[in-house]
Amino acid sequence: MQYIFSHNDGDQSETDALKVSGMNHEGVLFFYGLLLGLGVFVLCLLGIISRPHLDLAAFWPANAFMLGMMIRFPCLARGAAWVSCAAGFFLADALTGSDLLKNLVLNGGNLAGIATGYALLAGLPLPDQRLQKTRSILYFLRAIMMASLVAGLTGIIANPLLFGGGWKQGFIFWSATEMTNYMAVLPVLLTLPRLDFRWQPIRQKLGQISLNKAVPLLALMASAMGSVLIGGPGAVAFPVPALLWCALSYNLFTISCLAFAFSTWTLLTIHIGLMPVGDVLDPRELLISTRVGVTLIALAPLVVGSVMAARDELVERLSFLASRDALTGLRNRRAFFEDGSSAIEMIDGDRGDVAVMMLDIDHFKSINDTFGHEAGDKVLSDFAGILQKTVREGDIVGRIGGEEFAVVLPECDVTEAVAVAHRIGDVLRSTDIMPISGASIRATVSIGLILNKNVKNLDRLLAHADEALYRAKTSGRDRCELSYA
Repeated sequence: MQYIFSHNDGDQSETDALKVSGMNHEGVLFFYGLLLGLGVFVLCLLGIISRPHLDLAAFWPANAFMLGMMIRFPCLARGAAWVSCAAGFFLADALTGSDLLKNLVLNGGNLAGIATGYALLAGLPLPDQRLQKTRSILYFLRAIMMASLVAGLTGIIANPLLFGGGWKQGFIFWSATEMTNYMAVLPVLLTLPRLDFRWQPIRQKLGQISLNKAVPLLALMASAMGSVLIGGPGAVAFPVPALLWCALSYNLFTISCLAFAFSTWTLLTIHIGLMPVGDVLDPRELLISTRVGVTLIALAPLVVGSVMAARDELVERLSFLASRDALTGLRNRRAFFEDGSSAIEMIDGDRGDVAVMMLDIDHFKSINDTFGHEAGDKVLSDFAGILQKTVREGDIVGRIGGEEFAVVLPECDVTEAVAVAHRIGDVLRSTDIMPISGASIRATVSIGLILNKNVKNLDRLLAHADEALYRAKTSGRDRCELSYA
């Protein structure tokens, strides 16, 4: 068994999630490309409504939305989706009164920035795209900075040509605005988990919410309200401690959503005058300063969240390696005894017997001597895979010695236990095991099976199963012997 520490949803699984009844694969992708363009169009209209300075929006999520969706769902990043999104950009400006020159310049810059971000993010390994490694945030920053600078180049042209301003101011304003938008929106889409709208999982997650878990969120809300009530140049920084607390308490997607909420709340309250931050600077300089400040503050919890995600993955990996056999991926001896003993202790005698198997691959030393130890390892790993596929869900499987394996089958009667044992032997006997070099190998297994209702000690059960295994081996191998305790 190969154990992969990754949140890779995969292109195919994401495509499978985008199903429309009656459509083939290409039809589904085309349909969702149109929906993506529609989403861009709606967000452009919302952004146009908020245009205060330099005829640019106070908040413009459309670019980050398009980039994030194409990175999060790679199957959407096709020509039809690019054309649909471009149409969404141009149509939104056209319907709100922009002339052709302004439309072409502004939306050409939008698409150029998105293409730059896509080129830098699309080729990254999936964990880095999902911000799950310590280095991921550096790649993310590189991508949004380059995309923002490309937008700034548009400002060099657009500000003098369309608005009668200076090229330097246009470059700084466009770059700062785009960076703020990318920082707020893009992490939410990149870390978006696979959606599950079934009521049972949702209810389980809601049931896990406790008051202690909600305290960091409540602290963030209180600090955000405090920044509005008190105001002043330092008000935008009031939520920083609570944001960092949230970053240590929640998963990466939740952190991204909270950083988005902070950025949106802060920019909108400043824009409509609820959070006065001072009038020392020129309004345009103040706008640039606050946007850059909000961007850097929103970055802090994302950095912490990425580090925590990488740490959690490492802990998971170490926990797995501590309890698993390195060759087969099954439980090692210690983990098998812990999990098997726990399963036996939980069995109510009225609900059926517990069965324990001891399994030994026949003539394994001869396989090693004839085909080499590499071939022997292949026999062990393939047999482990057979075990996992042929036992029941919930059975405890482990490798407890060289070629010795064991299985605990809770709540299992004699008929079912014998059927499982015979199924294991039949599948192994009919399987051609193919080492990297050499001829195929056919192996068999001897099995000792013990059933009991009263004994709760796994050591004693394994001892009885080992006696049955000895009888199977002395009776000709490739067979199962049954005992009762």
